[in-house]
Amino acid sequence: MPLTMLPPGKEAIINICRAKDSTKKFLEGLGILPGVTISVISEMDGNLIVCVKGSRLALNKGIAQQLLVQVA
Repeated sequence: MPLTMLPPGKEAIINICRAKDSTKKFLEGLGILPGVTISVISEMDGNLIVCVKGSRLALNKGIAQQLLVQVA
């Protein structure tokens, strides 16, 4: 399911990133890689604040929809 469907407070494992290559490289630099645990802290208008490896990151709705996750 897309990351945008994950409710706040739930953890999930990133499966696939369907973004274009330049965006994938940017996300990899932030630690957003397949196999990594991610959780949604808050959501506003589809934009998310997420926690990855202890760091809080903001993701816009478009990028969050391209990250497919599986509930842990």
